[in-house]
Amino acid sequence: MSKILTFSVKLTFESEIVDDNEILEIAKNIARAIKDEAFHGMGIAPDNCETYTKEVSVKPQFLDETITEKICD
Repeated sequence: MSKILTFSVKLTFESEIVDDNEILEIAKNIARAIKDEAFHGMGIAPDNCETYTKEVSVKPQFLDETITEKICD
């Protein structure tokens, strides 16, 4: 397969979010949550797998910026 896997995540909020800065903050929160789980929690890779998560990137659907969090080198 590949070292890089792409997943689509859909978030539904109670009210509309239209501000680009708020959308980027959501992307940062998602990246940070995944990083925290990979680094301090149960991990992202399956238990029986001999690999680990090195980096997570979150790109909002309608924005050009991508949020990247390094986990391990």
